[in-house]
Formats: sequence, C-alpha cells, structure tokens
Amino acid sequence: MSALTSPQLSVPTAEDAIEAVNRWLHREVGMAVHTTTARFDQSTFYWHLPIELAYASRGTLGVVGDLYIHAATGEFAGHPDAEELIRRAEALAAACGID
Repeated sequence: MSALTSPQLSVPTAEDAIEAVNRWLHREVGMAVHTTTARFDQSTFYWHLPIELAYASRGTLGVVGDLYIHAATGEFAGHPDAEELIRRAEALAAACGID
C-alpha cells in the first residue's frame, strides 16, 4: 500500500504569492506598482492579486491590473504584459495630477 502525500506547491501561501508578484512587478514594471493582497481560488488553483499604483507622497492611487499565479507551478496566467501595466499606471498617475 502506498502512502498518500500532499503535493509540493510552488506558491503555497498568500505571502509567497505577494512576494513572487512584487518581485516580478518591481523588476519588469517599476517600484510604484505593487500588490498587498492575494485571494486563493480553490476551483482554479490560482492566486488572484490586484496590482496597485502607489506613491509615498500620495498613497495608493488605484488598481491598474490583476495578476494570477498558479499555486502548484508558480506560472503567471491572465495578466497584462509589463508595457500595458506601465501605460495603465502612467494614465492613472496623470489622471491624479502626477507627472
């Protein structure tokens, strides 16, 4: 009889998902975008993370996109590319009076 084992997850917790996404965002998009929350969907096995634009002097301005990261594989799915996130962040900043 074989023993049952739990699968090893690449992204097992919300904190792990936030860390992975912020690392990608800061490297590919810029330091003004980040995520602070992750919600797990058991039916898809994806973490959903809203991406926010924030400035130290103004706080959070709003959400500019969403990223999804698979808990088992750590692969991203269903997210805008870095250039699109940059365009959205620049448009939101301009709408808030930030050049």
